[in-house]
Amino acid sequence: MSKKKSGRPHGHYCKICGEYKANEKFSGRGHATHICKACSRLSAAEKAETQTITRLTNFPMGRLSANDKAWLENRLHDHRPEVAELAREVYNIHFPYAERNTRKKQLIINTLAFEIHTEVFDVYGDELPVNRRFTANRISRILTMTDFDGDGVEQSMTLDGKKMSTLLRWAVHSLEIFMWPEDYDLIPSRNSIPPYFDLLPEYWPDEDEEADEDFLDEDVPEGEICWRVQIEYANHTTQEIVSYQDYLMDRPEELYLALLEYFEPETDDFDEEYAENAPLE
Repeated sequence: MSKKKSGRPHGHYCKICGEYKANEKFSGRGHATHICKACSRLSAAEKAETQTITRLTNFPMGRLSANDKAWLENRLHDHRPEVAELAREVYNIHFPYAERNTRKKQLIINTLAFEIHTEVFDVYGDELPVNRRFTANRISRILTMTDFDGDGVEQSMTLDGKKMSTLLRWAVHSLEIFMWPEDYDLIPSRNSIPPYFDLLPEYWPDEDEEADEDFLDEDVPEGEICWRVQIEYANHTTQEIVSYQDYLMDRPEELYLALLEYFEPETDDFDEEYAENAPLE
């Protein structure tokens, strides 16, 4: 009768490199300290870095304990670049929305311009052509709408500070407008400096760094613009998002309908019918 095979790897485990090796790969003292001969020749700094990388590589994939989470978050700010980069990868796997939420907290829109040149379904299911441009300014609190199909007629209104801040904050926190190029796989504009805020300050772009150095003219898609968003943030970065698709995505459509509501508020059908049939006094 054959013996049942054990699931435990053969050999002795090295806590530095994280490998199981044959017993002859360990000295007598190495067995006691769980360090193989190869790793024992490393300097103290190299041992510490290798052991940290080994722990990150074998980090548990399930729910993290409070201690594991705290240890991982500390490694995000590690002075060793390789450790910090690997820690960031592991952290993003466990907390995929953490980086996005961190950006939200740091982004405040000063000005927003949104133009749309496509067809949009109205509340009755009819598809209507739209050629409009909206602008919102947090400082002046002025909201404008220009209808290019109406001889360029421009309407404007001044919102109170709270309403304007709520509108622009909604665009960042709910619509996540700063993530549209990535979420919708759109080609960035040459003049755009994405408001990128990584968990690690060393990954932040330099202020005098030219945006999109690798952006080539042949990367610009052909065709008419369907919609475009131009944003200036309070941190002086700018973002331009352009779509050449022949349809409106869900969140850009939600932004359009929200801005349109300020100028063409929906009325209740019951109220309209009542007003038409109401008896004259």
